[in-house]
Amino acid sequence: MIRKQEIDALSKRMGGRFKMTVLIQKRIQELVRGANPLIALDKERKQSIIDIAVEEVVQGKVYFEPSAEDEESKTKKKKD
Repeated sequence: MIRKQEIDALSKRMGGRFKMTVLIQKRIQELVRGANPLIALDKERKQSIIDIAVEEVVQGKVYFEPSAEDEESKTKKKKD
């Protein structure tokens, strides 16, 4: 299980708790639809899909890729 300090550090690295939560949620949806886990699973204990998704984010296996709209809005803000 992830500790509060790890959550705080991870959310700062990702740009906020909201982005981190959305990323985890999207990864959970992919796993539910049948995507393969990107981490090695512990065969001795059953890991939930949530645990798998969080661990993938912690290890940097899944991340946000800025969309073209995000990049465009950043460029407009810099020009203004």
